[in-house]
Amino acid sequence: MKKVFYRYIARSFWAPFGFGLAVFCLLLLFGSLFDNLNFFLKGHAGPEIFLRYVIYQAPYFMVKMTPIATLLAVLFALGGMMSGGEWKAGLAGGWRPFDMIKPLLACAFLTGAGQFVLQETAAPDFFIRSVYLFQEKVRGSEDWQRLVKKDVSFFAGDEAFVTAHIFDGRQKSMKRVIVNIYKEGKLYLEINAATARWQQDLKRWAFNDGLMIKYDGDAKPVTRRFAEYQSAISVPPEHLVLEKLVPEGVSALDVLRRLRRLKAVGAPAAAERTLLWVKLAAPLANPAMALIGAAMVLLLRTNNKFFSFGLALGFGFFFWAVIIMTQEAGNSELLPAAAAGFAPVVLFTLASLWGLRRARAI
Repeated sequence: MKKVFYRYIARSFWAPFGFGLAVFCLLLLFGSLFDNLNFFLKGHAGPEIFLRYVIYQAPYFMVKMTPIATLLAVLFALGGMMSGGEWKAGLAGGWRPFDMIKPLLACAFLTGAGQFVLQETAAPDFFIRSVYLFQEKVRGSEDWQRLVKKDVSFFAGDEAFVTAHIFDGRQKSMKRVIVNIYKEGKLYLEINAATARWQQDLKRWAFNDGLMIKYDGDAKPVTRRFAEYQSAISVPPEHLVLEKLVPEGVSALDVLRRLRRLKAVGAPAAAERTLLWVKLAAPLANPAMALIGAAMVLLLRTNNKFFSFGLALGFGFFFWAVIIMTQEAGNSELLPAAAAGFAPVVLFTLASLWGLRRARAI
């Protein structure tokens, strides 16, 4: 009997969830398209590019809109139970209020798991493809990832330091390059080359048209010119200069890899640490929204579907705004990274539990 009752409540969740997810994704998609419509018209993008852009954006919007759709589903499901008399019948049959909320909460955890899987698999790759289409095919911006840099220095491992006037991450090359290699804290070898190129087959940097100076203690430095020099530097180009961080275009695993690379070169990484915790906390927004929805229904005692839709939309975007604000606080190191990631979920969960207690559901 208990399982049948739980299945009955859970079934009332999925139809409004699917409806809400579709509608909210379309709203967000249309908003994005209107914002960028001018660029599509000026860039003379054909229907194929436009359609591909829409398809590539869809998984990202699904990830973002899943918690709001969860909130709408709980509002509709519990509101329907109250208007249809199932809620009173359940109470009369000895069911406690929170027992009737548990199946919806279980559905929210399932949607959170699905959101996390999509967030870590298809959504980042598809979003990067959409950005590539928009930046390079529509706007004509070839270096939107900021892979071409001037006057930069790198730590290339094993006490090797590289300075380049121009670093081109797309072509995997450098111009006007100086390499200083140290041994036991003392300068051992200096390479001053006109150009350098990454050799993919050998996994090494090759330097061209340059001068090599070898230092050997107090002895006179030995100077030698070369047309081409095959170095032992094996750090690939993508590890020397990081591309522009696109938060929506990376998974939590990608962020971890980026953090390791930033640590190796001694670069600041507050934004990456915060982003990692935000991504880990994101699926928990679904059960938090489910609890908030349950508290709203039990406190307001309303079943107006238009009101519920507006409430879900408004409150969902408010929750999203809080996430953005705490993330910015983490990026600015005003909050610890973990706190910036989990604070919205914790705060809204506590608020919902307070509401449920006021409604005498727990």
